[in-house]
Amino acid sequence: MDDKLLMEEATMRLLCATDLSSRSDRALRRAATLAREAEAELVLLSVVDNDQPEVLVASERREVTSLLAEQARAMPEIQGLAPRLRVEAGDPFDAIIRVAEEEVVDLIVMGEHRKRLLLDMFIGTTIERVMRRGRWPVLMVNRPAERPYKRVLAAVDMSEPATQALRAAIRLGFAGRGELTVFHAFQQPGRGSMVLADLSAEAIAGHVAATAAQTRRELGQFLSGLDLGFGSRLPPIALEEGAPAEALRRAVDRLSPDLVVMGTRGSGAIGRLVLGSVAEEALRTLDCDVLAVPPQAT
Repeated sequence: MDDKLLMEEATMRLLCATDLSSRSDRALRRAATLAREAEAELVLLSVVDNDQPEVLVASERREVTSLLAEQARAMPEIQGLAPRLRVEAGDPFDAIIRVAEEEVVDLIVMGEHRKRLLLDMFIGTTIERVMRRGRWPVLMVNRPAERPYKRVLAAVDMSEPATQALRAAIRLGFAGRGELTVFHAFQQPGRGSMVLADLSAEAIAGHVAATAAQTRRELGQFLSGLDLGFGSRLPPIALEEGAPAEALRRAVDRLSPDLVVMGTRGSGAIGRLVLGSVAEEALRTLDCDVLAVPPQAT
């Protein structure tokens, strides 16, 4: 195999799905920034509704293609990248999955999509559906892409999905561009019994500190055994007592990361329909960017 073919195979490819709204504008800028940093190929996708007469679909595709090209030309972050433009007709979810397959992408980048409360209760937003049924890491961009990611917080519960997410963050370069902190939520065994037994606040705090110390040791051993290239210097560990979703929110408030990395749960035909309560809560409540990695991520 010649060197040129090896280089082509090694090139990272990003897919940014945009509906040309201000929410997607942030995702577009972030995708372009990442593509430039990683010297990756960039594919821009927009989808038009095909539930209308064919002549209108064709007209809308031409108009959206023109708008997408104009947006790409005008955006400073995209200059010199020569992105490939694709405008597809159909359901946004189906189109994103299909194009991701066809383009053999490494990462899907999307903006925070407009939420429709009643519909979201049943099928979720487009981005959640892509995360449920797709097999690619998905970056949800909430904040303006004003700077590269400096502070990355990886949520790790010592499970296989969390391991996959951490590996994906390293593979995609997120863990190497700035300061990586590993977050873990723990719960104090018997806390309710301690309160009922009228233990002092100091005594309870002592038990919590002991549990935290033990958890830190176990997490350190877990990270050391993953062979992720950390060597003898493991990343900083942030621990929070409490239920995972609430503990993660407090950690984000305290540490102000630019990006949260987390795995989603589920495997098999049934499991792939389940995003995971912690991941779903993070997507709906955190105001920082979130990289969600499904267990089946390539």
